[in-house]
Amino acid sequence: MDRLPFPVRCVVLVLGMCLAALGIALITNADMGTTPITSLPLAVNAVYPLSVGTYTVLLNALFVLLEKVILGPHFSRANVLQLPPVFLFGFFIDMWMHLSGGILLLPYAERLCILAAGIVVLAFGILLQVACNLVVQPGEGIVLALAFRTRRNFGNLKVMVDASMVASAALLGLICLGHIVGIREGTLLSASLTGFCIRGLGALLHRLCPRLFHPVGQRS
Repeated sequence: MDRLPFPVRCVVLVLGMCLAALGIALITNADMGTTPITSLPLAVNAVYPLSVGTYTVLLNALFVLLEKVILGPHFSRANVLQLPPVFLFGFFIDMWMHLSGGILLLPYAERLCILAAGIVVLAFGILLQVACNLVVQPGEGIVLALAFRTRRNFGNLKVMVDASMVASAALLGLICLGHIVGIREGTLLSASLTGFCIRGLGALLHRLCPRLFHPVGQRS
């Protein structure tokens, strides 16, 4: 996708964020848990209500700050540029959370189907963000910073960061509310299936349009 003009890649980035936010909203409003990275904003919002999008922005700002601490002199302009798109991402999350709120009233079987659709939409949104090759989301940026500093495998560190988000959300809910918020079967499904969907969609798009989409893990 580097072959496309810069403005077009920016549009693809925004579209990817919009779709990823839609996927998160569908998963969350299916009321079976939420994605690992959204579990902490959702729990904090249950304790101190503002909005999930607002807390997503604050969490990502914290990630960028931690990158500064971890990387030290290796912290660069590219790390700072992770932050501006997050404000738009937070807006998209709140917009879709509001528009998809009616899902909560549906029967379990229908919400399960919506959960599955949300995982696919989230995966497609992430794939578009990766394909445009402009900025890294802070949730991945913090993992890259840890991998750089510790020389450990990115995938293993990603699992550890996601697990820490879920554990923190569970602990916060238990301490402040007496019960766990937003961590259920949907959390496990989104954690285990999103990567699989990204690889599958990436391979499909590569077959359909190999000049724009490379296999996931390679630059486009």
